[in-house]
Amino acid sequence: MDVLTDILASLRLTGGVVIDAQTRGDFCLLSRFKDEDSERFQVRADELVAYHYIRSGRLYASVDGEPPITLNPGDIVLLPRNDVHLLYTRPGLTPIDSHEVIEAAPNGPARVLIDNGGDAVDFYCGFLGVSTENHPLLDSLPKMLKLDSSDDAHSDWIETSMRMLNEAGQSPEMVARVSELFFAEAIRRYMDRLPRGERGWLAGLKDPAVAKALAVIHSRYAEELDIETLAREAGVSRTKLGELFAELIGEPPMRYCGRWRMRVAANMLRDGKQNASNVAYSVGFNSEAAFTRAFKREYGEPPATWRRRVEDDAKKRVELAQTGLPQQVVRYARAEDGTRLAFSIMGEGPPLVKAANWLNHLEHDWKSPVWRHWLHEFARGHSLIRYDERANGMSDWDTPEISFEAFVDDLECVVEQAGVDKFDLLGISQGASVAIAYAVRHPERVRRLLICGGYAAGWAARGDPEEIARREALLTLTEVGWGADHPTYRQVFTSLYIPNGTPEQINWWNEMQKVSCSPENAVKLQRALSLIDVRDLLPQVSVPTLIFHSRDDQVVPFSAGEYLARNIPEATFVPLDGDNHLLLEKEAGWNDFVRLARQFLKPEEGDELDPLVAEAKPAEQSGTCASSDGAKIAWTSIGEGFPLVMPAVWFHHIDKDLSTPTWSHWMAEGLRGRRLIRSDMRGVGLSDPDPHRWNFDSLLDDFVAVIDGAGVEKLDVLGMSHGALVAIAYAARFPERVRRLVLIGGYAEGFGVRNDPEEIMRRETLLNLGRGYAPSDRGSFARMLGALYWPEANSEMMDWFVDRLGTISVLSEQLQDVFRTIDLRPDLAKIQAPTLIMHSRGDRIIPSACSETMAAQIAGSKLVLLDSENHIPLDHDKGWTRARAALRAFLGEKKRVFA
Repeated sequence: MDVLTDILASLRLTGGVVIDAQTRGDFCLLSRFKDEDSERFQVRADELVAYHYIRSGRLYASVDGEPPITLNPGDIVLLPRNDVHLLYTRPGLTPIDSHEVIEAAPNGPARVLIDNGGDAVDFYCGFLGVSTENHPLLDSLPKMLKLDSSDDAHSDWIETSMRMLNEAGQSPEMVARVSELFFAEAIRRYMDRLPRGERGWLAGLKDPAVAKALAVIHSRYAEELDIETLAREAGVSRTKLGELFAELIGEPPMRYCGRWRMRVAANMLRDGKQNASNVAYSVGFNSEAAFTRAFKREYGEPPATWRRRVEDDAKKRVELAQTGLPQQVVRYARAEDGTRLAFSIMGEGPPLVKAANWLNHLEHDWKSPVWRHWLHEFARGHSLIRYDERANGMSDWDTPEISFEAFVDDLECVVEQAGVDKFDLLGISQGASVAIAYAVRHPERVRRLLICGGYAAGWAARGDPEEIARREALLTLTEVGWGADHPTYRQVFTSLYIPNGTPEQINWWNEMQKVSCSPENAVKLQRALSLIDVRDLLPQVSVPTLIFHSRDDQVVPFSAGEYLARNIPEATFVPLDGDNHLLLEKEAGWNDFVRLARQFLKPEEGDELDPLVAEAKPAEQSGTCASSDGAKIAWTSIGEGFPLVMPAVWFHHIDKDLSTPTWSHWMAEGLRGRRLIRSDMRGVGLSDPDPHRWNFDSLLDDFVAVIDGAGVEKLDVLGMSHGALVAIAYAARFPERVRRLVLIGGYAEGFGVRNDPEEIMRRETLLNLGRGYAPSDRGSFARMLGALYWPEANSEMMDWFVDRLGTISVLSEQLQDVFRTIDLRPDLAKIQAPTLIMHSRGDRIIPSACSETMAAQIAGSKLVLLDSENHIPLDHDKGWTRARAALRAFLGEKKRVFA
């Protein structure tokens, strides 16, 4: 690693695309990124490097004191110190502040839309966060750096990447990832153009003696270096090195050495993986006390204090950004008895109203580790309307009546004040009873009813003597200890509601009880809730209803959820594994709840719910089988019915795929009345991590071994991406065993055989980029690669891909080698099974022409081109609806009944 690469790594660059600008006609923008522009990316940045990537048209950029530069499509301009600058289409225009024309977007970057009539200029505006203040590299750069797409003086991967970015429709995420690399390249090009005799920090990197000394300092920071050692390594005298170093770098060699050592130490402390004592040893100190003194001289405070401050600052940034929620504005409505009710509307889309339950607070829930994931989920694609129950949260605590009838009236009041006519209704815990009563009163206004942890009769109405005695004891405890400063009394309630909560969740729940409700109101509310009884109303519910309940719920018995499902006409009941009354984000039931709730609230006309993964778990079978070379291949079978077998792909993991944003919707389709059999590819997931053989024949042998291990004779095969190759080969060689064949995003010939020069260069570029990232920074490469696979991915999807790729070291490169020269086109004519082929029209990984080739050569096959840019359609993109319908029609519709 050269010195510049080492120094760039110390900057800890992170980034994101903040603005997608689409303009027509003349304009002039005054631009500079503010801290709030980057907050939602959770970037730990002390300084920002601004950049603009020009997608189409011509643009000019200028800063005070420097001549303007011209930007053409494919060009990038970087501002290393985020200086105030102008972006304009022609000189002489009056500038306007860019923040005045920025429009927030619920997903993706904010937008600037200017339509003054004229030529189009489209560009992305982004930033790179730098986690180090006053870095000499940034200080030595000019105010603007331009990376010109027409400059062919450097490596092929830069040119190819430029062309890749310049293609229509590239995602902001990929632009951000590649821009980090372009920043490094822009600096290198600037260095190359420095005139002879130039002075300054970057010029020092061009001097042989100084560059050698810097290399020693950077690579051997833990050694006891001295000026004699540096001079000897640099091949000059001590005096000469000292003069050159001070003249070019701006300080003596040993002072720079000490500062670099402290910079490395600061980055280690920031990472949080080592304590101060270990960091001291890692950077060459034998005494923690000596390290503390040196660190304090550089940063003004001891390492432990500095680390706490940095962590606190980062935590605040994360807390602010983690909500990731649309803006909330709290409003107030007046109930009939004068009680003031606080409510809010957040998000965009069809209205979803949440009936209130106690222990809520509109403001505190915003950052709650117990409620935050609920808000994320239901503000996603909805206008979420929620309110604080009377005597609770931000609504009036001093209210004339606390009763079930008042609760239902309050829901009516909030709905009227919010001005919604028809909506979906969510009821959690006692909110379910309120929602049921409202749905019976106003069936014309409720489209769908979603219930979680609900009941029709309160504990007093249920009449169980043991439960009543236990609840009365809790009421006494509430009267005595609810308002106490010590949380011991409140802890009893917390252990019932979220027994499996993390310490953070438990502490928050303890304190939430105190700030959301007074002791007197807590008793009154529990009394009112105990008397709820809507059992007579259940047969009158006429809206589609989906009910969830945790099997071991310690607050509301599981039987209460079963009772609701038995007595609400045509209700669907989904039991969830777990004992938390309120579903927490990390428990297994939450993923099942989210998947089915999304489908229930956004169905197509006449659509049925998918079978719940948890329902099929009793029929799950898993194990390992030995392939022909002895490699252990992990496989699993789930569900019952005709077998559907999926060849493995390199980012499969059989323990995780059922809940991942990439595969879960496909797995659900596979489970529609079928037995779904999956496996992990050799070298991946739970299969043999270090197989002796790695070629296509071994992958096919693995698939054969899985089928035999599962005891399957006749099967359907579903091949995705490069898994389609295994599916093709198997169907051609064992035609008597394959009933139907489905190929999605697949191909029959490798990119080397297709011999498209641009595709080959693009593939080689990706390999070069992957090799260029250190293991500790594979996340940057993963996000860039993920943006190619799924340009329409949301943050959840991208986080999953980064995490998944981080567990795979060299496999992607091995796959490129395996699939580069493969050619199964002769096998296509041997396929006898009816075949469905689907491909995204905008696929950037495998051209859709590959599926067109397969369809032309497989007799009687059906080709469906999907309106999607994702390599494999995601559940929220427009191509998924057609893909799902085609898959169901082809495989044959099978329905299952919920337990």
